Amino acid sequence: MRRSIFVLTLSALAGTLALGGLRARGAEKAPQFLHDVAPILDKKGCSVAACHGKFGGRGGLQISLLTLTPADDFDPLVRGGRGRRVNLSEPEKSLLLIKATGGLGHAGGARFAVGSPEWRVMRDWIAAGAPYNESTDARLTKLTVTPGLATMKVGQKLPLKAIASFSDGTKQDVTAKANYEPSDPAVLGVDGGGVVTGRRWGGAAVVVRFLGDVQAVNLSLPREDKTPLPKVAPANVVDEYVFKNLQRMNVAPSRLTTDAEFLRRLTLDLCGRLPEPAEVEAFAADKAPGKRAKLIDRLLDSDEYVALRTLRLGDLLRIDPNHFGNNIYGERSTALFTEWVRDAVAKNLPYDQLVRGLLLARGSTFSEGPANFWRVDNTPEDRMETLTQAFLGQRMACARCHKHPFDRWTTDDYWNLTAFMGRVSVGGGRLDGETTINDNPDGRVINNSVTGRHRGKEAPPTILGAVGPTQTSKERVFGELVDWATSRENPYFAKATVNRLWGNYLGRGVVHPVDDMRATTPASVPGLLEAMAKDFVAHNFDVKQTTRLILNSKTYQASSEVNQTNALDTQFFSHFYPRPMLGQVLLDSLNQATGTTERFGDFPADTKAAHLTLPVGSYFMDTFGRSHREFLANLEPKIEPTLVQTLHVLNSPYIDNKVRYGQTCRQLLSDKAVTNEKIVQGLYLKTFGRNPSDKEKAAALAALNAPNAKRDEVVQDLLWALISAREFYFVS
Repeated sequence: MRRSIFVLTLSALAGTLALGGLRARGAEKAPQFLHDVAPILDKKGCSVAACHGKFGGRGGLQISLLTLTPADDFDPLVRGGRGRRVNLSEPEKSLLLIKATGGLGHAGGARFAVGSPEWRVMRDWIAAGAPYNESTDARLTKLTVTPGLATMKVGQKLPLKAIASFSDGTKQDVTAKANYEPSDPAVLGVDGGGVVTGRRWGGAAVVVRFLGDVQAVNLSLPREDKTPLPKVAPANVVDEYVFKNLQRMNVAPSRLTTDAEFLRRLTLDLCGRLPEPAEVEAFAADKAPGKRAKLIDRLLDSDEYVALRTLRLGDLLRIDPNHFGNNIYGERSTALFTEWVRDAVAKNLPYDQLVRGLLLARGSTFSEGPANFWRVDNTPEDRMETLTQAFLGQRMACARCHKHPFDRWTTDDYWNLTAFMGRVSVGGGRLDGETTINDNPDGRVINNSVTGRHRGKEAPPTILGAVGPTQTSKERVFGELVDWATSRENPYFAKATVNRLWGNYLGRGVVHPVDDMRATTPASVPGLLEAMAKDFVAHNFDVKQTTRLILNSKTYQASSEVNQTNALDTQFFSHFYPRPMLGQVLLDSLNQATGTTERFGDFPADTKAAHLTLPVGSYFMDTFGRSHREFLANLEPKIEPTLVQTLHVLNSPYIDNKVRYGQTCRQLLSDKAVTNEKIVQGLYLKTFGRNPSDKEKAAALAALNAPNAKRDEVVQDLLWALISAREFYFVS
């Protein structure tokens, strides 16, 4: 009401004071704030985080970040600045124009020139009384960008077209007013007018933003080579989509792995260890058809798979004593929670039931392991962010304060979904250190956005993407969230789950990052996620079935060795992308290769790092990458080796002692009759899971057979060289 009175007052003043304005001329319709003025603030960079869009603003003026909520920007521009930002009697003397044109000191410099189209729009709007009517001014209802999907050539220029539809039924070509950003500048370039230039073959998106709406244009640039590609038959539905896309991109997949390469990759991925030399030799000797599929089934049924899958879920759920008190009670909660997860994995509990078990867990955290899920985060908003990021592939954190700059989610979406979490209470129990989880039907959450229009109001529980709040009884509110989150019809749950599984085994997601599946991030293989999600749901959310589907594909079994067509491929899965092992898996593999054991705290001496139910101190695992279970977005080790890692391998007594005093070298040297050739072969099988090449064998034998060579020292040096090699540290 007060805003409407203010607008009417401004309009009345404009009628008598704005002599040079549009209303005085009466020939044209005055510019509208949302329709005409707000886009200028975005296009000219006034609302970026480094300028007036940052929290707290700049120079006394704060507007919404990237003009994501333009309706909220009227008051700061018109009412702020003690009336000098908008001068209704002398529009040209408005600070809004003088600073933007460089007439006065302005940290952002000149944004446009006097007499420019932007200057005229803003001058005419001020001259008309700086009008804005919240209920009648036209609002953006839809942004349409064409083409939405296209194929282009390297060097080709492709103009985009952006059409804005407004609530008054009008449409406007806003191509020149929109903002454009390529997802991969190495593949695409785009100018301020929406003209895209292809730079090299690949795939990328152009994110188009206008008045808070965000759309993506997905573009493909096939490799330009007329040489016919070899025909490769798909092994399953995964390959059908991957190979179809590679054919479209004019890229040939790499050769299949050898038996040794496949066995090492699969054993590391499913069991968290290296294959033993006897396993390598037996698998190579097995000539039965379908032996790879049989091996996958056998390893999926192993206790080692259960342990490694439990480790990954523990990382995802951030099960750690630090979240539960960091004391004896915290360790108890961690052990209980981990054992519950391990039992669910061992039973192959359908994933929707696992997630439901977490969300519906109630009671004492001393007796109900999954109830500790509610203790990892301390606020309703943090718990909501965990739910959406871990299980739905949606990063909602940006929308906590302002509209998400690259997705559809607003602050209302964020806080209204958070409202469900207010229906769960976390309180103390009767025992020392005990926490209990209970339902709280009367729980409330207040919208605490920074600039949202509903800041300070109670947030109504609303399903993500729903038209309005839930209408169920207050006792059923939280149950409705759980039903929706794990539903077969949920648009995010199944796709996010299979995308995360795919990322575990292929090194990156079909949509990447795996927990940031926003509307503006295109899938690198069109249709693949939908097909896998459909299969996942059809098999009752069976994680093993989806894992089996992935591992039996030729896509997973492709070599990491590139060919002349796919060397630049980083997203289409034409070859396997080598990735570092988890820190726990690497340490177990190092101990296995050197024939050493390690004692972890009070755990039994034969406990492996990947099987630990409680965290233990380990400089090695910290150095080479393990999740500290603090942040969901930091679950995987970094791909590029670091200087600290290199120095640790080269210089640390820790590594040297494993080589010097481990059983591997001792056993190979214990039989004086064993040949040097057998020793070299044994070391390669123990570390790389393969026989040495002729060149590698010759170099090793030359060192062993050198005059005055000390056999034991040369063997130790060779083992050290092998465990220091990149091939040892990577799953490839």
